[in-house]
Amino acid sequence: MRRQFQLAEEDEACLTARSPNWEAIVENNTKWVIVPDFTIPEGYNQRTASAAMRILPSYPDDQIDMVYFYPALALNSGRAIRQLTPFALDGKQYQQWSRHRQAGEWRPGIDSICTHMLQVDNWLQKELRG
Repeated sequence: MRRQFQLAEEDEACLTARSPNWEAIVENNTKWVIVPDFTIPEGYNQRTASAAMRILPSYPDDQIDMVYFYPALALNSGRAIRQLTPFALDGKQYQQWSRHRQAGEWRPGIDSICTHMLQVDNWLQKELRG
């Protein structure tokens, strides 16, 4: 496990509860949190994947945006997933999910890595519904 930077205690506790093997890496002067065994709902080609989140220098005042999966996800139905882009990270080809909150949805002092992971869960479910 790589822990190249430290997060707030509550972020680390939440990450450890969800995935004890989470990592905090710095690549090209950008901080990333990687959850290596992020649970993917039934209906996708993978049951788990690594989920990466870019941590801005202004976090937690500013939102975490998007999510990046490795290996790439596909729907078992064969329907294409919208707004995907390949993204090189940590020597792997991640799949960038271009999903964003509406302006003002990020609540500084309330939202965190943990609430972002809940948002990612919602994005996965929404994509299954089409």
